[in-house]
Amino acid sequence: MGDPLKFVTISGVPILVSELKWPFHPSSSGSDWFILHGRADLLESAEGLHADVAVGMTQTMKESLGSLDPEYAEGLVVNAIRKTIDNGQIAFMKSGKLQPVQVTSRFYSFKTKQIQFPAQDDNDVREMIKRRVFWLGQKAPVEISHAYDCQYVNVNRERMLQLAGELAAQGLISLDGDRATATGALLKEAPAIRAAMQKGVEAGIAAAKVSA
Repeated sequence: MGDPLKFVTISGVPILVSELKWPFHPSSSGSDWFILHGRADLLESAEGLHADVAVGMTQTMKESLGSLDPEYAEGLVVNAIRKTIDNGQIAFMKSGKLQPVQVTSRFYSFKTKQIQFPAQDDNDVREMIKRRVFWLGQKAPVEISHAYDCQYVNVNRERMLQLAGELAAQGLISLDGDRATATGALLKEAPAIRAAMQKGVEAGIAAAKVSA
């Protein structure tokens, strides 16, 4: 909390979660959900593309977390938004209606009693780190073992740093502790990285047109 919530999704979309209107409030429909409104901006969008979201938390998840205060729920909210983008269910637009993001027990392990997102392949995690450094680490070092990132890909901090070290060995990032900056070699991959971003954005727009 406190720092700008800038992240990259597994599908390659760079976002800033620019607004989360705490606290959660009971759904006005009378259903067993708690709602938090927010906004995710597409980074470096000349058109100001963004998505207004309504994050819905089930009663079961509320009870499992024990509290819906930001210090307990912010990471879960941010990562649920990212997962919804990965699933092609959020459209970035100049303006638009609220889009749903659901936080359910699929993001929770009742066995360990902890938030648990699906584990990701090492190659996908390396790609996410690489894209994170590309989008956020060109002007200043960026943290590459952020707690929200570790939760999002279900990888511990030590493994995240190991994977970042592999990218550094390839000359793609310059690593100093747990922070990294982009190298010239990484900048040469800009076309592929921007193409991944565009593909992720177009998936959400296509889904919005189908459901309209």
